[in-house]
Amino acid sequence: MPESSSPSPVPAGHPFRRKGRGTDGLIRAFFGANAGLTIVILVLIIVFLVREGAGFFPDYRKELELYRKAGLEFVDFPRKDLTAHEQMSSLLNRAYFAQVNSACRREFLRSAEATAIVTYVNETVTPAQSALQRVKEGVGEGGEIPKDLQASLTAKYKELAAKAIAGKAGKGLPPAPHLTSEEVTGLLNVLADRDPLSTEDPPFITAVDEQLAAKKAEAAAPFADFKATIDEFSEASSALDTLISESGDVVKATKEGATLHEIEITKRATLLEAAAKTNKPELKTQLEADAQAAVTTEPVDFKAAVEPVLARMGEFRDANATLGKSASEILAKLPAKLEDEKANRYLSAFRKALPEYQNEVGDTVGKMEAWKYDLPVGLGSTLWGFIAGRDWITGGEWQDFYGIIPLFVGSLLIAIIALALAIPLGVGAAIYTNQLAGRREQNFIKPTIEFLQAIPSVVLGFLGIAVLGTLLQENSTKDAFSWVPGFPIQQRLNMFTAGCLLGLMAIPTIFTLSEDALNNVPSAFAEASDALGASKLQTIFRVVCPAAISGILAAVLLGLGRVIGETMVVLLVAGNRIEIPDFSEGLGVFFQPAHTLTGIIAQELGEVPFGSVHYRALFVVGLVLFIMVLGINWSAQRILHKFRIGHE
Repeated sequence: MPESSSPSPVPAGHPFRRKGRGTDGLIRAFFGANAGLTIVILVLIIVFLVREGAGFFPDYRKELELYRKAGLEFVDFPRKDLTAHEQMSSLLNRAYFAQVNSACRREFLRSAEATAIVTYVNETVTPAQSALQRVKEGVGEGGEIPKDLQASLTAKYKELAAKAIAGKAGKGLPPAPHLTSEEVTGLLNVLADRDPLSTEDPPFITAVDEQLAAKKAEAAAPFADFKATIDEFSEASSALDTLISESGDVVKATKEGATLHEIEITKRATLLEAAAKTNKPELKTQLEADAQAAVTTEPVDFKAAVEPVLARMGEFRDANATLGKSASEILAKLPAKLEDEKANRYLSAFRKALPEYQNEVGDTVGKMEAWKYDLPVGLGSTLWGFIAGRDWITGGEWQDFYGIIPLFVGSLLIAIIALALAIPLGVGAAIYTNQLAGRREQNFIKPTIEFLQAIPSVVLGFLGIAVLGTLLQENSTKDAFSWVPGFPIQQRLNMFTAGCLLGLMAIPTIFTLSEDALNNVPSAFAEASDALGASKLQTIFRVVCPAAISGILAAVLLGLGRVIGETMVVLLVAGNRIEIPDFSEGLGVFFQPAHTLTGIIAQELGEVPFGSVHYRALFVVGLVLFIMVLGINWSAQRILHKFRIGHE
């Protein structure tokens, strides 16, 4: 048996030998430095975010302590009841109007379509109308417009009106599927023949509006008792509303006085510090004099300031009892069920929320009686208020609150919409390209999908505003789509539009990584499946895809990180409403406006004072976002790592 031969040494004249070890060391050092620089940059980003946001929680804690001492927190207990009562009343009103409007949908659409036609023509002829109006104002009351000028401007008006009626202006004549061709023609003829200076609506507009009003009255008649119950329930909060308004003025004045005194104290400290540093006797004397004159207000006696508000506790108790009584009596007065599905959903949401509302109202008096103005605010409660807070309110007269739940929910719902679009399209395209497509198709599909990454997000935002959002809003009013939850869409800028665009942006990431995962499945798996008699589709979905599932999951996670971290599209298209969406709408919740973690930073960071609590709060939001995306990417990398180990 021959002996195993050892590797022969590299000849002395070999080119690898001539390069020498010094060059290898330089190359290793160069790439090692690049890797180290990347780590250093990551650490610096974390340090920067932590440093800028470090002062947020102590400063926010001070604000909350003032909020408590001044009595704003005390007034907010019943104020939250008032807000909840308004929301409950809103649910009942939405149920009522959804029921009534469902019976007049055809009349409403006829009125809207006729109004859209008139608006379209008016906008087209505005230049001629404005010119005639300016000329009329120029000649004054009782003066006559020169005939040749009037004829010229009237001819221009007729020309523009004819262009509009022919549908050759702007986007064309608005569609009117619920109007007959004779009605549209008659309306257009009236618009073409009317006085250029007339601002009155055509008779047809008045007629369809009257038809709508009559139909509404007819539809509302059977629900008169329901409307009276709603009005009675809404009126139950009037005493509490007045009480909160009067008490709110008192506590706001207390807070403003304390804030002003704190500003003066800070100003005095700054002047004294400057005086201590200067070497000029005259300047030092002047600064010290200015420091003494800086404080013009006395410290606020919080105990005495909140006493008038606490003295009205009996009135608060009575107003709270009125709310509780109205809540306990209303169920017996409500209809068991409404005919319209949407109206019935609102009514069901009211019934579902009523016990929680009653509990909240019932707990308020106990909270108010146990409240103490001098109870310290813990740092833990400040942190929890930021993480679980349901309000992001800045720049208000009352109190700034920094709670990220509305922003997180907006980001989450938009991400769900985006992934619902991107996962089937991205993974499906990857499976087809890798397993079914021919060489020519692969050469066309892969570059085309990956090219989507080159489209700037701001361009996609413009498309969302001008094209997608407009198309969705216009088509949502059609009868064919009336069954879709959330239709007709009230605002074209909403979470669904933003989610669709983000899904389009995530497709290349999911496609590329999923295709790589499928490509890394050993060919022996498919060959064995074929040998056992499996069809091509059976091999794909029972052998290849399960083998690549961890890589596909990692692709989805990286796509999620791409979606969560996107800023420009959500800032332009999501609607930027800072509140938790109304989940009583069911699936229609996806068609509501929202704000996101990334959007709030981009929108507000450039407008807040440097170093303020609001400024630092945005950096804490950035830190939360950074941790989220880092966690998503880390999870994806771990899955990919396990996937590679499993196939080695």
